[in-house]
Amino acid sequence: MKKAVIVVGSHFAGKSKTINVHVKKKLKIKPQAHKFNLKGKDGYILSQSFEEAERDVSYVIKKYGHYDLLVLAARPAHETPSDLNKAIKQLTAKGFKVYTVPVNAEQKESYYSSKADDVIKKLS
Repeated sequence: MKKAVIVVGSHFAGKSKTINVHVKKKLKIKPQAHKFNLKGKDGYILSQSFEEAERDVSYVIKKYGHYDLLVLAARPAHETPSDLNKAIKQLTAKGFKVYTVPVNAEQKESYYSSKADDVIKKLS
């Protein structure tokens, strides 16, 4: 089963920090790396949110949808702009089980580390 985890948070909430510092460390890949393997499944990480990177959701899913696992970032659905619902809908249509992990700004490092644990659990 293909799985996607979207780290969700407002601007400067710590989405990239959660992914680049904590998730990647737990996956034993370098901070600048994007590809990973978890339990024999290939995965890909994009730490910058759809909105901040001005990435087209359809393009991202078309380009990376062949991976078994994806870690992505988005702003909450109630914010403008937000590509969260569009991403969930398109990932689901592409056969992914989609999970979200919310993050809030200005927390201790242990908070972001535990959120990274949530991401890894959902991928496993």
